[in-house]
Amino acid sequence: MVLVWKPITDLPEEWSHITDGELRFLLQFWNDQRTDLDESGALATFSQRLAREWAIETGQIEGVYNLDRGVTETLIERGINADLIPTQPGQKPPELIAAIIQDHANVLEGLFQFVRGERPLSKGYIHELHAALMKHQDTTVVRDQFGQLFEAQLVKGKYKQRPNNPQRADGTVYEFCPPEQVEPEMERLLAMHAEHEKCGVPVEVEAAWLHHRFTQIHPYQDGNGRVARALASLLFVKAGWFPVVVTRDDRPRYLDALEVADEGELRSLVSFSTYIQKRTLFEVIQGVTETREIQSVDEAIAAAKRALTSLGKRSDPVVWSKAKRIADLLMGAADARLEGVAASLRKEIAETGAALSFKTSSHATNFLRTGDLPYKPNRTDYAAHCRLEVEDKAASILDVLEIQAHAIGSKFRGLIGFVVCFSHKHQNTEVASKEPFLVNYAETDESAWHRFRPWLEESLVNALTLWRKSL
Repeated sequence: MVLVWKPITDLPEEWSHITDGELRFLLQFWNDQRTDLDESGALATFSQRLAREWAIETGQIEGVYNLDRGVTETLIERGINADLIPTQPGQKPPELIAAIIQDHANVLEGLFQFVRGERPLSKGYIHELHAALMKHQDTTVVRDQFGQLFEAQLVKGKYKQRPNNPQRADGTVYEFCPPEQVEPEMERLLAMHAEHEKCGVPVEVEAAWLHHRFTQIHPYQDGNGRVARALASLLFVKAGWFPVVVTRDDRPRYLDALEVADEGELRSLVSFSTYIQKRTLFEVIQGVTETREIQSVDEAIAAAKRALTSLGKRSDPVVWSKAKRIADLLMGAADARLEGVAASLRKEIAETGAALSFKTSSHATNFLRTGDLPYKPNRTDYAAHCRLEVEDKAASILDVLEIQAHAIGSKFRGLIGFVVCFSHKHQNTEVASKEPFLVNYAETDESAWHRFRPWLEESLVNALTLWRKSL
């Protein structure tokens, strides 16, 4: 089977429907926090670690090298150093791996410089990106006209001269843009992108579109995935967000989203891009600590001043209390929805003759405990939950479906997360929500409710599915 290449297409006319707009409100929240984190030194340290993670993982998911998690974490913490990389049979030498990772890191630093210089995205700059990313890679594997693989010289910073149509394990051949069509397709890509910028296309939509269409063209002999993630990162950095760190754990979802986009639907890739930004935001908000060692009385006084200033912000009812108020409204709606679900279950399950009862509660003493949350819950500053309990004829609780909400970060900054969880017979609790729902003070009640309804329905379906499978 051959998946035939087709020329790239523009965004649909109704591109505003591809995103729920959550990042727009989160960006206002993030901009409000940035100065405080920057002054404390926490942001600089976090950004350095994030850059190293980006540099390592963008090659890891392409199979350029294979570093285990322990080595990866050591490099993130201590810096890119060949001495920290073990020699392994069949792997590139540690010195070469370190050099490739450093090339990636240099490219990321160059993205920030590019944004500061306010240069327009151009063919020349993309060539520069490719040449820099591939600086220490001299060859690539290509397929000849007879289908045989051989190693050929890699041309850096220039479009491909041979077809690069990979064959999957099932024998399917994936056709990318023919070499003779690359130049005009890239010109169309850049022209469309320029128009999108004029129209104000949201960054999560534009980054997903640019990333996918670039990979459809596959303009270089090798390194296209790394260039695509660099371009997506460029757009997010320009918009005030973070580089797009796609880790080895993200790879299945990432590839699935790209395949769905191949079929003409960008929503999955937009959602994935949004998820990456939210995950990074969780990490930086949770990691807020004083990172600079205090060595003088003046520095100690300055640190105390920052802490008191931050405390004053957190106690401002106009800012922080709005997030709590919206969360209370959504939790009330969630409680009512659970009661509706319980009523339906009572009616439908009674017809089966099963001796089960269903009751709801928003006054349970303890939360279901789960270690799978993507953030560390802060129940001191905000905590709320409601649940649906399934009981047997002896009134013993068999299963619990619970909607939880809690503040995020050891220091509350007006960000609250919702999750839906399921527990069977007091065993390990599973998170039914694909992603947490976020509430922050920068969003309106109407917008939060508009986003919350479909998230809650999807999460409840997932939780009820877990319950059904446990029967």
